[in-house]
Amino acid sequence: MSGPEIRRHVPVLPSFLTYLTPASGETVLDATIGLGGHAAALLQATAPDGKLIGVDADEAHLALARENLKDFGDRVELHHANFREIPAMTFAPVDILFADLGLCSMHLDDTARGFSFASDAPLDMRFDRSRGKTAADIVADFSEEQLFHVFAEFGELPRSHALASRIVHVRKNLPMTHASHLCDVAEEIYRWKAKAMLPQIFQALRIVVNDEVGALDALLRAIPTLLRVGGRCGIMSYQSIDDRAVKRAFRALATSSKDTVTGAVRRESSFELVTKKAVRAGTEEVSRNPRARSVSFRVIRKHA
Repeated sequence: MSGPEIRRHVPVLPSFLTYLTPASGETVLDATIGLGGHAAALLQATAPDGKLIGVDADEAHLALARENLKDFGDRVELHHANFREIPAMTFAPVDILFADLGLCSMHLDDTARGFSFASDAPLDMRFDRSRGKTAADIVADFSEEQLFHVFAEFGELPRSHALASRIVHVRKNLPMTHASHLCDVAEEIYRWKAKAMLPQIFQALRIVVNDEVGALDALLRAIPTLLRVGGRCGIMSYQSIDDRAVKRAFRALATSSKDTVTGAVRRESSFELVTKKAVRAGTEEVSRNPRARSVSFRVIRKHA
């Protein structure tokens, strides 16, 4: 029996190690291990005895990560779970918490997954195919008002009401189960602008299918308990909704509590911002890896 196909992942923003400052013997929690590109770099930086705990919702990714990281032996521990479940896991506090929130190119390339409008795939979009509703379920079951909310909030789409209304009308006579069905509706609503709107339409559905906003919120709220003193948390975002959430959470953690009347500091913050602004990829990296164009990387450190 052959093993999993080996696919290497070129990590976005190689300079991420500069901000996380991994050291020999440290423990890393990679909340979105993917194919293991960033994990390999972190394992090399924490050699010879550092540990890495890797989590991913996609079993296919875990299989490939396990193969890609096999040379690191028992320094690697992998778990099949969504990162929303990390707070409930029995991990001791770690030195580094890392998450890359980007959509893996492997998801887009796999036509059976329905993440891309480039092929007429079934509308699935689940990271974890063992559970949960598909995008086709969302399109079929959500009310017009719910669909409007999905496209307006998570896709930031103009004419979200018209798009939701048209989907509800079309599905009465045609089950919208494939990417082409959404593409056809988009062309009706947006005409020549449809091609530019499709990424946002698919993004909005993917976010809801995987409850990405809720999962990120759970991870951000758990940062104080997941990190030991001196620990660093770094998160890579690729869409504005995620980066805004990370920015707000990090700033809140790094802000001291003050008396509402006197303004005196009541409780000093136990965190400090390592990156005052989001770190972005330079022109040279973007030319090598176009996926890096939209990355925003923020890091925070627990000092007490």
